[in-house]
Parts: sequence; structure tokens; C-alpha cells
Amino acid sequence: MSSPIIVFGSINMDLVVYSKFQPSKGETILGNSFETFQGGKGANQAVAVSRLGTSVSLTGKIGEDVFGEELMQGLQAEKIDTQMIEKHDGESGVAFIHVFEDTSENQIIVISGANSFVKSSQISDANISSSDILISQLEIPPSEIEDLFKRSKKLDCYRVLNTAPALNINPSLIQETDLLVMNESELENLSRKKIRDDELGSILIALNELQLNKNQSAIITLGAKGVYVYKDQKSSFIEGHKVDAVDSTGSGDCFIGALASHYLKNEDLLEAAHFANKAGALSVTKKGASASMPTLEEVVNFEQIT
Repeated sequence: MSSPIIVFGSINMDLVVYSKFQPSKGETILGNSFETFQGGKGANQAVAVSRLGTSVSLTGKIGEDVFGEELMQGLQAEKIDTQMIEKHDGESGVAFIHVFEDTSENQIIVISGANSFVKSSQISDANISSSDILISQLEIPPSEIEDLFKRSKKLDCYRVLNTAPALNINPSLIQETDLLVMNESELENLSRKKIRDDELGSILIALNELQLNKNQSAIITLGAKGVYVYKDQKSSFIEGHKVDAVDSTGSGDCFIGALASHYLKNEDLLEAAHFANKAGALSVTKKGASASMPTLEEVVNFEQIT
């Protein structure tokens, strides 16, 4: 038996450099520090769910290397069900991340490693049947995600697709999804429409290009500006929260994990988005991806003062 939430996704070791400024092309600068963190969009989202007190299973692959062993230990320490994680005879996935301290923004290059070999067959129909929500992202093969989503539809499991990183995917995968979660650049990539900073209406124009049916929903994360929610063919906007940002790495993953955890309770997408908006804001106040995910107590306390 699996948990009520299954995350089907990537597991990486994040190698993070912090510097005050972003170097120009061809320029060498001195960094301020270097750290390693548990990462990968799948792992980050699973950690976010677990820290909020919801049982979660993670499905993915790690390598037969030092990173793989460390990653597995880290996931188990976070009380994540790792029974559906398999070892690949090769290297674990890694992400090279540069964080610019003046803005808390980042640049990321991902080397897929073992993540390229994740299979939908790692999750049985019995596992799907015992779960309520299935989450995936695009750091693993999209064809495997689509296969899993097709099976999950028959088994009445709510399917959440985080369309990150921005890739060209088969439109049939979008149609197999109940909830799409993406940022502005990812929506632009899928719709081929420009999102204007000062016009929320441009988001709806772009969403219309995806030809979602009446039962599908979408959430567009807008960074510090807030969140755009599209459900039942109606739009809502949630303003962002002002915090002292340190590192935005993993904030989108935090949002998705918190969204799923809260949605599991009452299936109210707008209420879940409000909760996730607070969790995501909290995550940027700490360094790292998985390491920055807040606890339920932290989010509840944050809710009481905002």
C-alpha cells in the first residue's frame, strides 16, 4: 500500500554556489560559499508534503554512487516512503545551481543521470488505487508520465503535472492532467503566447491556447507577485507575501507540495492555493531546496500574522 500522495519524479544532489553578483558572459568572479543539498523536483515536492504532516511516497531512481546513498538516507530521514525508489547502474542526477545573493534568484543546470531511466512500471495499479493524488514534473521522461497518468485516470487518482523545466511536450500529456501548475515562462513555452507583467488577462489568453476542458484546472505561480488560479473556467488572483528572500531555489516545489497536502483535506483548490502561497513565501527565507521546506507549524504561525 502506498501513501495518499505519490510523487513520481526526479531525485538530485544540488551543488550550490552563492555569490553576491551574477557574472557577465566570460567573466570570472569570486563566490561567497558552496553547499550541497538534497534536491530534484520530485524529492523537493515529497519533502514539502512530508514536513506538512502528510504521508507521501516518492517514486524515482538514484545512482549506484556516493550521492545515491546520501540522497536515500536524506529522504528516509524526512519520513518519506521510499519503497518505490530503485537504483540505477550509473550516476545519480545532479543540479549545478548558482544563487545570486543580491536578488535571491538563481540559474540551474541539471544533469539527469538516473532520472532518465525512471519508469511508470515502478508504480503498480494497486499503489495508484490506494492513493488520492499523483504529482509529477518534467525532470523524468514525459512518455513515462503520460503512461502513468493514463493508468491513474482509470483508477480515479487526481493527477497534478508541474510543467517544469520548460520543455516541448506532447499535447496529449496535457489532456491527461487534472491540474497543471507552471510559472510564467513555462506557460509561455506551452502556449507560444507572451505573458505581460501588468496584464493578468494575458495569462487567460495563453491558457486558452492549451484548450483545457471544463474539468481541468491550472495554477500559474508568479513569484513574489502571487498566484493565478483557473478552475471551473473562472479565474482568481492571490497576492504574494512580502518576506526577506534568501534563496528562491525550490520555492515552486514547496508550493506544489503544500498545495497537494492541503487539497487532500477538502478538495478546495482556491483554499489550497492560499495555503501553498504562504508556504512558498516561507521557503525563500532559507537556503537550499528540500532543506527550505517549512513545517506545518511554521505555515500556521505565518498564517496568523498575514
